[in-house]
Amino acid sequence: MRRRLAFIVTTIAVLAVPVGSAQAAFFKADAVDGPSADIKSVGDMDIARDGTGAVAYVKADGGVNHIFVSRLVGGSWQAPERVDGGLDASASTPAVAASDGGRLVVVYEDGGSVYATVRQAGAPGFNAPQLIGQGGETPDVDMSFNGNAYAVFTINGDVVGARLDRTGVNFVGLTAPFDTAQGNTAGVGTGRPKIAVSADGTGVVVWGENGHVYARRVFNTAPSTSVLDLNLSDLEGHPGGTADLPDVDIEDDSSYAWVAFRQQFDNGVRRAIGVRLRGSRTDPPVAYDGLGWSGVSADDPPRVDINGKGVGVLTSGASNGTALSAILKDDILNPARAIGGTGGATEPVGAVAETYDRAVGWYNQSDQTIQGAFYDDKSSSRLVPGPGPTTPLSNPDFGTVDPAGGFDVAGDRTGDFAFAFIQQLPDGGRRLAIASYDRLPGSFAISTSSKLWRNVIRTPLAWGTALELWGNLTYTVLIDGRQVAQSQTTKLTLPAGAVPDGLHTWRVVATDRRGQSVTTVVKPLKIDTTAPTVTFAARRKKRVETVTARAADVIPPSGKAAGIRYVRIDWGDGSAFTQATKATHTYARGGTYTVRVSATDGAGNVAVAEREIHVSKK
Repeated sequence: MRRRLAFIVTTIAVLAVPVGSAQAAFFKADAVDGPSADIKSVGDMDIARDGTGAVAYVKADGGVNHIFVSRLVGGSWQAPERVDGGLDASASTPAVAASDGGRLVVVYEDGGSVYATVRQAGAPGFNAPQLIGQGGETPDVDMSFNGNAYAVFTINGDVVGARLDRTGVNFVGLTAPFDTAQGNTAGVGTGRPKIAVSADGTGVVVWGENGHVYARRVFNTAPSTSVLDLNLSDLEGHPGGTADLPDVDIEDDSSYAWVAFRQQFDNGVRRAIGVRLRGSRTDPPVAYDGLGWSGVSADDPPRVDINGKGVGVLTSGASNGTALSAILKDDILNPARAIGGTGGATEPVGAVAETYDRAVGWYNQSDQTIQGAFYDDKSSSRLVPGPGPTTPLSNPDFGTVDPAGGFDVAGDRTGDFAFAFIQQLPDGGRRLAIASYDRLPGSFAISTSSKLWRNVIRTPLAWGTALELWGNLTYTVLIDGRQVAQSQTTKLTLPAGAVPDGLHTWRVVATDRRGQSVTTVVKPLKIDTTAPTVTFAARRKKRVETVTARAADVIPPSGKAAGIRYVRIDWGDGSAFTQATKATHTYARGGTYTVRVSATDGAGNVAVAEREIHVSKK
């Protein structure tokens, strides 16, 4: 699938931050770069499972097109960085791959060759560009979540590639091209190659060659000996023609992958085809566009995105200006549904999370906007989900969307998604715009016991962590429905007097950077910060001392409190203490001693009474 600093800030008071639950939602685009006429096009976006990632795009610098990247860190897009430093020629067609920890790989054309730039996880910057394809063009790259990467590109009509080790920064060329036969023209135009990499580092490459779409696996630095021709000889009685625009994605289990492509048939109609790869074989292909043979074609590039379990979404756009989205679930590719579009190319894209949730977006020609929809899927449900309400994603303040400026989507493992595109104003001001679908923080629970009394001044209240990959969470503590404190950690102590002793209820609300929140269930909270009372009487006969203690633990007006847990008597002569309310002790020698009696209640509060005694030396 193309895919904390712990801030310890605690504020004690009644705070004015809203804590009502909100729903996960789409958020209109923010400008990552611009406005500037120098911003040209989006190349590619990828987000790793852990929520880190990047978008790569083309922007003029000093009048020459170069490759820039904005990284996704903690849910925020960082300041743009140029990654082709030291290269002076015009650059284009960037592709980016991300893996957990912030590891990134960017490949691109520059001066008629293909270069790669790597940023290691935790590194302060990108490495210098590496030439990986002299005379290469149309590069693509993908990386497993373990950090292994493959890049593929075309040189003189041959599809070739290079491999990056999981801890490396330099690509190594593959031992042979992927083409089926020397002399064929492969990987050019709409036959450009694409690559997907599984969890074990195995890759699947797809490309167009002589009007056919082929798939071939790659292990380490060697393409496999098996090449799969994916063209359909016929479909429902219609002889198959040329095929192109392949796309591919792969499961964690490298045996299984899905390929989407476009194929023309005898009546001139193009269909969007999906094929599942099973090892060195294929399952029966599926025309997933749902268009039939009415004369409407699936023209826009087919796209496929699957998660590690093989659940996914495939998209294409129809010649009548309709965006199409098909759900892949339980290894069944269901017929596409129309999700939007108005009268022109829609260029739809889609992405899926490890949670099975999906998001799709498309271009609306009538108003030159980007629209989106979310699929809320439950892994335990056998039902095929439908799209939610259509939501505008582009920002009207940024002008219209440039349909030639590129469009992509990516998501993390939990169901956060980002859409990248170009918007422009009439004055020429262009922006790299990114819209988001931001999921709610994950559910979490209170871990502090509801049965025990607690001194909240000394012993922290505690709760679990709400899962949130895009930024830090703020936890708000409410006692008896009143907001009393906030923290960005999962523990909190209260100052004296913040909450009176007695029986209460409490809950914790986790709020993300967009104000979306989830709450724990309400739990009882027994607070006792008041020390018990203790007195004692002492009787002495020669060197024998008898102490009788009285201890009580009562919180007025209810009278309820933690209760006395134990009473200890310290005889003051260095001997072991006695845990009892009445005890007798014999002193070894006479002298002056301080008898100390302490009472500890069930919340850990301690009261002490002490008295100096004089023991006869006889």
